[in-house]
This record gives sequence, C-alpha cells and structure tokens, in this order.
Amino acid sequence: MSEMLITFGMQLDGQRATRASNRLGALTVGPQGLLDILETQLGLVARQPCAAQRTATYRDCLAHCNNPLRFYHASFSSDELGVAAALLAWRGDLYLHGWDGRVGADASQRLKDLAEIETQARVQVAPSMGQRLQNVAKALGSRRPPIKTVLLADAFELYPLAWQMVLNLLPNERLEIPEGKAQGFLGQLQMQLRQSIAGVEVTPIQWQEDGTVQVVQAQTRALAASWLSRSLGQGTPTLLVTGDEGGCLDGHFIGAGQARHGLNGSSNLRPALQVLSLAMELLWAPANYPALLQFLTHSICPIRLFARRRLATKIASSPGLVGSKWEDALEEIAAHYAADAPDVLASIDEWLNMPTFTTDDGVAPSEVLVRVERLLKFFKARLGHQEPAHRFAAQAGYAQCEAALDSLKTLHLQGVERLKPRQLQQVIEQATASGVDNPLLAAQVGAHLSVSRPGAAIEQADTVIWWHLSMPVLPPLSPWSKAERIQLADAGVALPDGATLLTQAARDWLRPVLAANCRLILVLAPPREESHPLWQMIEAVVQQPKVHILEELLHNPGPLCQVQASAPLPLRKRWWRLPPDIPIETPEKASFSSLNLLLFNPYQWLLQYGAKIQASKSQSLSDGFLLYGSLTHRLAEHFFTRPDALSMSTTDFNSWFSTHFPRVVREEGAVLLMEGRGADLATLRHRALRALTRLRSHFLNAGITVVTSEQALAGRFEGGALGGSADLVLTTALGHRAIVDMKWSGGKKYPEQLKANRHLQLAIYAELLRQDSGSWPSVAYFILESARLLTPDDQTFRDSEQVPANPPSTMPQLWLSFTEAWKWRKAQQAEGRFEVALQGIEEDEDSIPPDQAMLMEYLNEAYNDYLALAGWEQ
Repeated sequence: MSEMLITFGMQLDGQRATRASNRLGALTVGPQGLLDILETQLGLVARQPCAAQRTATYRDCLAHCNNPLRFYHASFSSDELGVAAALLAWRGDLYLHGWDGRVGADASQRLKDLAEIETQARVQVAPSMGQRLQNVAKALGSRRPPIKTVLLADAFELYPLAWQMVLNLLPNERLEIPEGKAQGFLGQLQMQLRQSIAGVEVTPIQWQEDGTVQVVQAQTRALAASWLSRSLGQGTPTLLVTGDEGGCLDGHFIGAGQARHGLNGSSNLRPALQVLSLAMELLWAPANYPALLQFLTHSICPIRLFARRRLATKIASSPGLVGSKWEDALEEIAAHYAADAPDVLASIDEWLNMPTFTTDDGVAPSEVLVRVERLLKFFKARLGHQEPAHRFAAQAGYAQCEAALDSLKTLHLQGVERLKPRQLQQVIEQATASGVDNPLLAAQVGAHLSVSRPGAAIEQADTVIWWHLSMPVLPPLSPWSKAERIQLADAGVALPDGATLLTQAARDWLRPVLAANCRLILVLAPPREESHPLWQMIEAVVQQPKVHILEELLHNPGPLCQVQASAPLPLRKRWWRLPPDIPIETPEKASFSSLNLLLFNPYQWLLQYGAKIQASKSQSLSDGFLLYGSLTHRLAEHFFTRPDALSMSTTDFNSWFSTHFPRVVREEGAVLLMEGRGADLATLRHRALRALTRLRSHFLNAGITVVTSEQALAGRFEGGALGGSADLVLTTALGHRAIVDMKWSGGKKYPEQLKANRHLQLAIYAELLRQDSGSWPSVAYFILESARLLTPDDQTFRDSEQVPANPPSTMPQLWLSFTEAWKWRKAQQAEGRFEVALQGIEEDEDSIPPDQAMLMEYLNEAYNDYLALAGWEQ
C-alpha cells in the first residue's frame, strides 16, 4: 500500500480547496477527515453516537451530580438538555486543548464541578474529538500508519494541543501558503494588508483601476449573482470564496449555462428533515392546527396522498377532527382506496387520533418513541426508492429519526419521566445538527475551486472571486475568566485567548487575497448589510477605494447588458373585447354568485366561468369572520332542525346551547381551542348566543310556525336554469313565507343595499320561492355579529330594523331591474365586450346601465382573485 501525502488544515473539512492531481494517495482534509483516516489505519474505528445521544448521556451525568451548590443548578432546573449541550461543548473544547479531566486544588468552583462530573462522564459519554485524539496519540506510540507526510496548512502553534500531540508523532512539514506576489495594484494591496496584519503601521496608498482589483456591489443579491454568473470565465484558474450564501450564486450559474458548483451546502430545512418536527407537534393538546395542516400538505408525509389532501381540505375549511364532516371525509377516503382502505384508515388513526398531552404535564419518552419508530419505519420503506431524489430524502429523514430515537432511548433508560415541548424540540434539533447536503446539487465537471471558509484558500489561482463579502461569524467569547484560564493552563490546558482567535481569523480572511495571482474580484454585500472586516481593512490601507455599482452598468450596453426592445405591461382599460370566434361556456345553472359577477364585474365572470381560471389550491385555515359566520350558521342549522325549536323554553335553550356550541367548535372550529384563543372563543360564544336568542325572539313575535334551514331553491329566469340555497325559509301561522339570509358582518353594506333596492341575493331567492308558491315572500338580512334583523318593510317582522327603499320600490320592481341589467350585459357579451369594472378605471357612457336596469355597484376588490390580470396602471 502506497503511503499517503495528506494536506491538513483546520478549515479544510468539506472544502474543494485544491485542484485534482494524478498523485495516488494525495488527500486534502480537515480535522474530521484526518481523524477518520488515523482511526481507520490504527484500528480505532467505532460507531460514534450522534450529538443528541451524547447530550442525553451527559445530561444524566449532570443530573447525578446535581445539587443546589452546583454552578449549573438553576439553569439545569429550567433547561436540562440545553445546559447539557452547552456544557458538553465546553468539555469538548477543553479536551481538544489538552485537558485530562482533572484540575488543581486552587481551581474555581466551576472547574471543580466539571472535574467531579467528569469522573462519571469519561465512562458514560462517548469520547469527544479531543479524547479520540488522545487515543490516537497513544496508539501511534506502537503503530505507524502509512502516511508519508502531513503538510500543515496552518502554523503548528495554531493547532489545538490535542492535535499537536498527534502531529508530533507523524512526519509533518509546513505547506507553502500563497504569500501574495501579484503584479500591479493587486500586489501593492497584498503588501499593504500583509504589513497591516503584522502590526506594521502603513501609509494608505492611492486606489488604482488597472484591472487587477475590482470591487462591485448591487442593491440585491440576485443582481450581483446574475452579473457574476455571466462574467465568470471558464479558461482561467479561478477560486471562489462563497461563505454561507453560495446557493443563490449556484442557481444563477445554472441559469447562465455554467457548471454547477455545489454551493448549496448543508441545511436543516430540507423537506425530509421537517417531517419529524411536524409529527412531534401532533403530540400536544390543544391541537396545533397550523402545524397539522402543514403535516398533511407536506410533500413527505406518512399518510397517503389522496387521504391527506382530502383531510387537509376538510381541516382548512372546518378545523376539527370529529363530527359529520370528518366522517364524510373518511368515507370518501375509504371509497377511493377500496381494498387498501383499512391500512390507510389505520394510518390516519395512528397519526391523527393518537393520545395527546398538555404542554404543562409533558409527554413520556415512551410515547414519543412510538411516534419516532413509526416514522423511522416509514423512511426505511423508502430507502430503496427508484427516484434518487426520494431515496436521498429518505436517507436524510431516516438518519435524523435514528439519531432522535437513540437520544430518546437514552433518556428513557435514565428514568426521565416527562419531556416538555422545549426539551423535545432540543432532541430534534440535536438530531438534525447542521442538516444535510442536497446530493442532487453536487458540483459538475468544469466547476472552479470553491471554499466557504476563507482560511481554506491554500492554493494559488489566477483569479480569486469573493462572493457576498458580508460580516462573518466572529470567534465566540470564552466562557472562562482570566483566572480560570490561568488555572486551566496549570492543568495543562492551552486555551487560546480572544485576541489570539481574532488575529487568526484576520489571517484567514487575508488568505483569499494573497492567493490571487492576477486578479481579485470582491462582490460586496448589499449596502444595508454590515461590511466584512476584510473590506474595513482594505478601506484603512487604501485611499478612496472604487466600488462599481452594478445598477449603473445597466445604463452601459455591453456583453453583459444588451438593449432589449421595450415590452410594456398591458395597461388597464375599461373594456375587453374578444374575437367573435371564441366560444364562451356558461354555467349550466346560474346562481347569485355567477350573476353578481356578470352584472357588476364582467371581466371577473369571464375569467372565472368562461376561461375557468381557478385561484391557487393552497390550503389555509379558515379563521376570522369567515369561520365565525360558518360556525354560527351551523349552530342555527342544528337548532332550527329541532321540532321544538320555536316552543323551547329559555332555560332549555340555554342548556341546548351550552352543549352544542362546544361540539360545533370541536368539529368545525377547533382553531379556537388553541392556546391564546380563549378571548376569541368567549367573544364568539357571546355573540352566537345573542344572535340565536334574538332570532328566536323575532320568530316568536312574527308567529313563525315552521323554519327550514338551508333550503334548496330551483327555478328559471330568462337566461335558463337558476338555483340557490336559502339560509332560513320561514312560514307563519297564516301561511305567509319569509326568507332570512344570515351574514356575520355587514352592518353598513346591507342596509345600503336595502335602501337602494339592490339586495339581489334576496331577490333571487324570493323569485325562486315565488315560482314554487305563487306569491312573493318577505325577505330579511340578519347580521349575526350585532344580532340585527334588517328588513325592507314590516310585513312579517314588526320588531325588525326596517330600511325601506328610497325612492320607494318593491320586490317585483327589483326583479325587473335585475332582468333588464342581465339583458344589457348579455347583449355586450354577444358583441364580445366585457367591462373591467374597477374603481381605478374611469367609466364611459357604455358603463351606464339602461334606465330600468339595476344601478352599477362596485364589488369589493379584496375578494377578486383576478385583480392582477386586469392590467397595470400607467
């Protein structure tokens, strides 16, 4: 076996920092990479538990040693896993810098506490990197791995002490790092920065535009990425420094026909990693309906597609997991899946009808384990999927669930009885760690060198491009006091101080600049973001640095910016005209909804009914006045279907309401049972009770003997079939009929309609009932929110709020005016003309209806799904 030549640097893990060569055994690695090599060669390979499991194990050590005198006692009482994760990180850092688990007699109480905990933790907790390096150093005393040389990309003294111990036992030498020997202004800038970082006082030099240094900035990241992707050459050896914002740039590379560079990086927001978190939200009571809807509409879900879509539709419109509508949805699902229905219904039951727990009491780890194991089984079944995207997603989800499972089992074995939401969330976060890469977005042939950490720029390149030069994450503050660092040093721990870490960070920031042989391009972050310390250093060593604003380049046509013919957006105009050969399909049965659009906004009718353009099907939870109106409608429907609805005593009615209001809310409005919605629920209960009480009173005073809820109506008009459904159809003791249409709100809108004799919906229902009974019924609006009964006369309801038409008019006259308006619009439609009736577009003489027709009414544009398609204002 040939000996390996290893290039090793603290910033090189996961970086594409060196060009491919034809040398066998030449590797470029960071700490994790070299540790894996050494453990493999020395026979020290062992299964390493995930961070979540190590945290859970260390939590047990902290709990075992915990008492009121421990420095972590108060914090641990509030957040066991969070404190365990933080102290575990401290412990790992100490071992990496030479700790052996002991401190001196004069150490602080914190250090003594940690050392006492360590007597148990070194046995129970899986070893950290520092401990693993100690094992490697011990093994190197008797065995030699096949490593020819380790080339050190960093100064030896900058490696943590545990690494120094290992490197001293391996053949090593310093790698030659680019020192910045370019020509022209780039070379002068490199010299200035080298001297400045070395502490030499420098005199700022004049900025020069000789093409060796270019600094650009755009108002948006997208414009900067577009410019760079189209200006990046293929033939010149180039190094890209991308930071954490490479995904945007990589997308623009693909759009510009460049090779993909694999800059997306790890993310904990991959869809497969979201499923576990959403599934755990289903544990808590009261139910979190937004999370439940996300679970059902997520692209990866353990419930089968049709089933979850049907359930999501039900929950979005009527939030609740019980009741007749829920049972109807389950019946549809069973019919759809036929022979597979039992398995599908069992899956729904497993996920949506499982026991829930309050956030105050918490949940037993055993209950969580059941859910995680179920999800693990789901991902396991998808590991062999033929589609790579599905297979890779399953692998990520499986690994996350496996890590969470290990952690939960550890907590369960430790005797942890309950987990609060925050603790469970931490288990998931630790199991997710930094996320996963997207393997479908790997670098392609032709990609340049790229690093996300500037300290990984260890090889020269003709051109160096630093993309999105913004404020980086600075070295964290040390948790140790100055006295404690001295005590740790006495115990053999060589912790770097804050100044040393900042100096090293500054040297790392300088590396990409020194790696440039011919040209350096800096793409600054947008002006609103804080600038990178490197740019601040450059501004300190040069006079008036020139920043090219990319927006200004748009005014200078060139290879990257071509003049395009103007293509203005279509302007708004009052009328649309269709060619005569375009057929328009009309609804088989007209309704108030369709006729209202045809009369008052024909272009909206054309797009919805003629072109059949539908609004987005994305689900959103019903809430606010739409939900309140729906729930109160349903209560009224339930109540007035009772044979004793009109004869029930007040006491019995209140008892009925106290039983049925909570039931309707559970079945169709359970979002009001969520935390923080108590006031909304109480307000709705008060208003619904008042509304039904007032309705009962009005009906008793009017001598109503029969109430029919949601009565279907059908008939004809000049345009053909006409239909609708009236909320309440009433019959008095004398046989007179009345229609009441219930609205949640509209205390201003509906009185205005009655006054102007424009209550078209009531007119349509009244005409349909007239066709059935031979006489015109009375009509009324009932505003549920304010419990107001609005009528045009006192024919039936003498105690109503009467709003007579002004000038006086009757229902037959209203129906006649509707018919004339419909004829007017149909004549325009026959000519292929459709009015865009929006308030922002000036009317013309053709917008004025005939004398006998209904007056024009502008519809509320907030409910117009096609507003953007009307055109744009000039």
